[in-house]
Amino acid sequence: MPIAKLLREQTIGETRWVALDDRGEAAALYLERAHEDARRAVIGERLGAHIRKLDAGAGGAFVSLGAKGEGYLRLKPGETFAEGAALTVEVAAEARRGKLARVRTAHEGGAPASGVAAWRASLTGGAAAGVEARAAGDAEVGAAFDEALSAAVTLRGGGRLQAERTEALVAADIDTAGRNARGGKAAAALAINLEAAGALARQILLRGWGGLAVLDCVAPVDTAAGGRIRAAFLEAFREISGRQVKALAPSPFGLMEISADWQVTPLAERRVDGPQTAALDGLRQLEAAARAQRMGRLSLALPPAALAWLAQSGLDAQAQLAQTYGARLEIVRGQAGAAEVKPGS
Repeated sequence: MPIAKLLREQTIGETRWVALDDRGEAAALYLERAHEDARRAVIGERLGAHIRKLDAGAGGAFVSLGAKGEGYLRLKPGETFAEGAALTVEVAAEARRGKLARVRTAHEGGAPASGVAAWRASLTGGAAAGVEARAAGDAEVGAAFDEALSAAVTLRGGGRLQAERTEALVAADIDTAGRNARGGKAAAALAINLEAAGALARQILLRGWGGLAVLDCVAPVDTAAGGRIRAAFLEAFREISGRQVKALAPSPFGLMEISADWQVTPLAERRVDGPQTAALDGLRQLEAAARAQRMGRLSLALPPAALAWLAQSGLDAQAQLAQTYGARLEIVRGQAGAAEVKPGS
């Protein structure tokens, strides 16, 4: 389903975006953190670069992106550069675990869309979709991000799709427990395989995944059924996104192989547990509580490591809180564990 609406939840330190399809389901997510994005290569961004080392065997080069780190340039046929040469590149895919950002030589003309604008442009209908602002702690935004970090999702007709990203690929499995099968074994298998294929397409986009994925289909899967399952996946993916994607019909073992272009850093890599996430989640909780209790004094107790990160982040969170909510909110040192919002003194 094409993108019908975008939700934007802006809080201190980060902005969370949710793209909804025309059924109102979350179809893709994007996370903006200005303090992070200043140090990393962001999708669509145009940057000055220098060739650090040629990789002749692979037809590419490692490039220095200055304050944005390093990237890998795939050379086009006929392109030649010497080590040390300066050039302008565009970010084709953000860095991810074990992989540098992938860049390409920039075309002449105006700067391309980057960051959230590039993400929106990659979604079917995303650039034209209206944006609805949501308050800090919005339940719908939170539920979409929670789903993208969960180990499994429930299918509409019953059963679950479990998907896990490994170093080599995304492995997806179908659990039929709790599903009321109708018709014969082949018909029941086809129904859940079709639903799971569409759900996997959505999960790949929600989670920011790319590369190789394999769906272990429920048997039996004959040639005709395999073609329908492949078509269901491709249709669901292309309805949402313009990213390049390929899929093969399930093998005799029932395994459907998928390959999708990388675009953004996977959400799970940006939402890792740690001081930064604890601090930003705590600030979101504080802002949500401040909106619910418009006259109350509130205190955010942050674990020591999260408080230390916040002090070094340059966000100046206390000043930003005062500008929006007045002097009734404070950030204090708490105990190890989770952040906690409490009545202030």
